[in-house]
Amino acid sequence: MSEPWRRTLQYACANHRIISAINRDQQVNWLHLDLVLKQIPSVQLGAELDQALVAFNRLLKYKSVKQVTLGYFRMLEVRQDGDLSEARIHILLSTLKSYFQGRYYLKCDTWLSLWRKAMDREADNRVTVEVSSIHGKSDKCHSIDTMRRGLQQMQQSRQEREASKADERPGGRRWIGYGKLLKQYLNLPKSGDELDLGSYDLDDLVANRAFEIMLAWYPGIRKGAGR
Repeated sequence: MSEPWRRTLQYACANHRIISAINRDQQVNWLHLDLVLKQIPSVQLGAELDQALVAFNRLLKYKSVKQVTLGYFRMLEVRQDGDLSEARIHILLSTLKSYFQGRYYLKCDTWLSLWRKAMDREADNRVTVEVSSIHGKSDKCHSIDTMRRGLQQMQQSRQEREASKADERPGGRRWIGYGKLLKQYLNLPKSGDELDLGSYDLDDLVANRAFEIMLAWYPGIRKGAGR
């Protein structure tokens, strides 16, 4: 198992616990938001990533965003193809329960306008947004099977790392971030072995769906189209 894929599984499991704990305690909605920069020349990648993370923080401070968002998890992914790259800030975003009702709702075009404003690139078509709600309409049996296979891979990876006495080296802070409500739930009391399927709230279909969404994410630089 590659290190980025192991970390993807690790964060997907941790965030399942966090989301289900928040859903038990509070009434919230959840969004899956991707902030995207396309066609970045390799020589400009470092500067573009720095600007994107500054812009991400700026975006969250805009009044229309700040008044509806309660917390977030973000993972930065870079897809390289030859001399060009595409950067994606993947975000799990918790919002007010009333987000989809009335004046608080932000359409995709509004998210795009705000993201381009934060990047100071209002007319740049290479700056794009993808947004969707994370709902409880997923197939529970499929989600459980996906989680079971993921936890089995985590168990195998742990055994291999213990056998080889591999060092745990956390990735750069640039790739991963928690904010506000989700950050408050980072240190949850342990309800059992993190690799035991029974220690997860599998009746929380939103958490199940978020887990599945996260499996497509990749923390760091992905070369080419494969994982």
